[in-house]
Amino acid sequence: MKTQKSGIVKKLKEKHKKRLALAQRKLKWQMANPRMCDDRCLYESDIKMFYKWAYRVGKGWNGFLLGNVPPVWTDVLDEFLCWLEIQCPEFEIHQIKLKLGSLRFYVGTKTDLIIPDKKIRSEIDQLRNLMRLPNFPQPPIHKARKKRQKLFHRP
Repeated sequence: MKTQKSGIVKKLKEKHKKRLALAQRKLKWQMANPRMCDDRCLYESDIKMFYKWAYRVGKGWNGFLLGNVPPVWTDVLDEFLCWLEIQCPEFEIHQIKLKLGSLRFYVGTKTDLIIPDKKIRSEIDQLRNLMRLPNFPQPPIHKARKKRQKLFHRP
């Protein structure tokens, strides 16, 4: 597999810099005012991505579960998948979803559950960090674990 030397995620971040910043501000506002949000286009990004990338979704896998993400995230993800298709022609999508405030990106090949190329996996990690909900509250289980650790921790 031949990979590019420069990072695709950095290029995408620069290309969509203004739209990503605007989306982050909008997401912060939506999280602060959940009752005032419009949920009419809840699955628009899932439909758009699945329509284009259905041939890459592996048999028995879910594909896309993005929900109500900003359109710029859909565009960045689409461009990233186009790049991934060039870098790893035999890749298949297992599941790409939004969970606990960040993007979960599960792709592999027809023979492996993960893509073996370290450069591609590094780019996927950078993409996960780029597509993260702002100030997403920690799940209650993490708070409970920390509290329990403080109670039972012996120096």
